[in-house]
Amino acid sequence: MGSKFIGSSEKKLDLDSYIKLFRASEIVKAKISAVTNSYGFSEGQYYVLDALYHLGDLPQKILAEKLMRTEGNITMIINNLLKRRVIRKTKSTEDGRVHYISLTNKGKNEFEKIFPIVVDEVQSIFSGLTNEEKIQFQNLCKKLGLSLIR
Repeated sequence: MGSKFIGSSEKKLDLDSYIKLFRASEIVKAKISAVTNSYGFSEGQYYVLDALYHLGDLPQKILAEKLMRTEGNITMIINNLLKRRVIRKTKSTEDGRVHYISLTNKGKNEFEKIFPIVVDEVQSIFSGLTNEEKIQFQNLCKKLGLSLIR
C-alpha cells in the first residue's frame, strides 16, 4: 500500500503516516467490534447506545452527525435497535419531521453490561503507550481532525 510509490519525500512521509493511521485504526476497530459483537451488537449499534447513554435523547439527524454516519446507515441501525427494544423513537412535539431517539431501560441495562468490558479493552489497546504518549497522541489526533474541518 504505498511501498512502491514514487514521489517527493514529503508525499512519501504523508502516505506512510496515512497507512500507519489506517492500519492502527482498523486494528482498534476490530478489537472493539469483537467485544460489542460478543454481546450481539454491531459496532454502529454500540456507538448509538453509547451516545444516547452519555448524551441523552438526541434527534436522529444529530445522532447521525455525532457518529459520522449517513442518514441511511443510521436509519438501518436504529431500526435494528428498535426491533430489540433497546431504544425508542418519538416524534418531536415542536416539529413532526424530527424524531428523538432514546434508550429504554433494557437498552440502558444492556449498555451498562458492555461498557466496562469496552473500557477494559480500550485500556488494553493503549497499554503500550506512556501517559505522556497518550496525551501527545490525543493532541495530534485533535490537531489533524481540526485541520480537516476548517
